Amino acid sequence: MGDLKAFVDSNVIINHLEGKLDLSEIRNKYTLHSNAIVFSEVFMVYLKAITGKKSYELKKNPELIIEKKDELEELFMLFEIFEELEMNKEVRNLAYEFVKKYGLLPNDALILATCKFYGIKHLISFDGDFERACKEEDIELIDNI
Repeated sequence: MGDLKAFVDSNVIINHLEGKLDLSEIRNKYTLHSNAIVFSEVFMVYLKAITGKKSYELKKNPELIIEKKDELEELFMLFEIFEELEMNKEVRNLAYEFVKKYGLLPNDALILATCKFYGIKHLISFDGDFERACKEEDIELIDNI
């Protein structure tokens, strides 16, 4: 694990799952952090990818999810490399302020608020929506892994 702390956005993990980058290389430089928002986003994208179904189809057919329990276990274990940061009332309140101040969508605001609350100075994401907010909140957006 690296010496620097970095929060990893869901799009980076999805790129790892698609074979476009290697999280272990990033882990050599940074201690990786995540939260429940990222876990949920990645899990849903992964479920849709491995089943070939849309969200509403999965909701109506839980057996499709159950059939993929082995693949889901692999994804679940991937999240063991992250230190998960809890979301609390202060994070929620800060996220609300970021929605109003920067026009971020709620999940992005919760990610940025988690970074700010826990003093994480690096956000690894390919989401350009973070650019202005990160700059103003003194968080380095790393988007060129």
